[in-house]
Amino acid sequence: MPPPPGSAVAVSVRADHGRVELCVRDEGPGLSADERARAFDRFWRARQGGGGSGLGLAIVRRLVEADGGEVELAEAPGGVGLDAIVRLRAA
Repeated sequence: MPPPPGSAVAVSVRADHGRVELCVRDEGPGLSADERARAFDRFWRARQGGGGSGLGLAIVRRLVEADGGEVELAEAPGGVGLDAIVRLRAA
């Protein structure tokens, strides 16, 4: 489910020890720890629904890991929203 209309989505990028970290934070409903653990499974969709095929995050994880990176979902600070974090090797 997308964040509510008018809510913020923040994107940050930083370099750290030969890696690049991309973080996308939203103010949506977030996901429970169990949902975050399943979110990268093919065809899995959150209970809130919002359309989609359940393939987007599975594809992201495969592409990122194929390049030697990692991706994770974390609860946003303050417990509102979600942090999607992608770490890639710096070129």
